[in-house]
Amino acid sequence: ATMAAACSSKTSDTSAEAATPIQLAPGETVNIGQIEAKPNPPAAKIPKSIVMVGDSITALSQPTLETVLKNMGFATVTVNAEPNRRIAVGNKKPMPGLDVVKYIAASAPPEMWVIALGTNDAGLYSAPAEYQGLIDNILAAIPSQKPLAWVSVYRHDQLIGCEQFNSLVRASLDKRGHAVVGEWYQQVTKTEESILTHDQVHPNAN
Repeated sequence: ATMAAACSSKTSDTSAEAATPIQLAPGETVNIGQIEAKPNPPAAKIPKSIVMVGDSITALSQPTLETVLKNMGFATVTVNAEPNRRIAVGNKKPMPGLDVVKYIAASAPPEMWVIALGTNDAGLYSAPAEYQGLIDNILAAIPSQKPLAWVSVYRHDQLIGCEQFNSLVRASLDKRGHAVVGEWYQQVTKTEESILTHDQVHPNAN
């Protein structure tokens, strides 16, 4: 299965306009793996560049993500994903997601962002305020006027932590605006199709 973010914003016509599932303009949608996307959306509604920062779940879907996002009209697609990546913990291998976001924002900022981080942090913090701090730091590194999608997290062995993290992400994005949650957690838990590998974390080939 392909894990993919729902990319959208609540900004003007120059930004991507979508909800989850992806629908960049009114009309029918088509299924592309686990992505539902509007085929050939008007170019004026698509930001020119998009960056996705993620962990191993994103890395396993990188070729499909790059193809689908380019077909949606993004001229420049950058996917930066590494196994075991956490938001704030780590060194160079893998570099923490927050450091990656800050580096890209300073060196080659895109017109739109997708964040697919938090899976490796879920269940490892005892207080909601600690999760909130991670989320706030990511959001602070991304200009508030830029469209943003944050992919919800799922892992079967940390369901409570995932639900807590996802709830805080949703509330934070609602407050921020120009943002949407890509419902990976919902796709995994609501679909009747098996879309995970035997570890019940990573997407399979369906």
